[in-house]
Amino acid sequence: MKNLISFIVCIFLSTAIYAQSFLPALSVQGMVSSKEAYVILNDGTKITGKVSTASLTNNILKSVTIKDIDGTKHKFKADQIKEFAVKPKDLFKLEQSANAGSIKELSGRNFDDIVDQEYAYYEQAILPGKKNKFALMQLLNPGFDHVIKVYKDPNAKQTGGLDVGGIKVTGGIDKSYLVTNVGSNRAILIEKKKYEKEARKVIFDKCPDIFNKYYEGDKFKWKDFAEHVYVYDQLCVDEK
Repeated sequence: MKNLISFIVCIFLSTAIYAQSFLPALSVQGMVSSKEAYVILNDGTKITGKVSTASLTNNILKSVTIKDIDGTKHKFKADQIKEFAVKPKDLFKLEQSANAGSIKELSGRNFDDIVDQEYAYYEQAILPGKKNKFALMQLLNPGFDHVIKVYKDPNAKQTGGLDVGGIKVTGGIDKSYLVTNVGSNRAILIEKKKYEKEARKVIFDKCPDIFNKYYEGDKFKWKDFAEHVYVYDQLCVDEK
């Protein structure tokens, strides 16, 4: 029985690896315990140090405080920051490597060669909706973000994970992400339930002939979203 359970676990772990391949989200605790961080303000000013505090409202990162090398604390709101980056601990980097997914298989390269893993990046964007509500959102596809940028949806629900023999061997994947086209900072919500019907029209619309030909005859599945983003980045980078 133990051998059978181990075999089943291996099968599902293998399946899980070849699903979504975006970077994992970094928690506030991960930010505060990180090695170092920096912010780049709208005027280009860069401040380097460590994260002292981070403030969330409705799960959305709204402000951060950086303690610089001299011990001075600098607090900034999301609408003041162009980019915020955190260098996490080694454990976070190992978790990223474990999420290599179909991108690694597709490209024939190591995940480390494709994705920028040194920092967790947060960028200023406008949340979906009519009002201009700014937030710092974590970029999940650094390294293949030349055409579209995929951000963590702070309020995303997840698909169910898998338990085998009382052991959780896979986690769920998010049912939604926030996406922006390069050159625009207004995010749109892309959801699992509408993905197959709307994705090509809403986000993969820069080079439809090339992109659609690549996936001709294939079902457009949510679990392959990261692969779609990677292929789109490679085929359509000159069309942005």
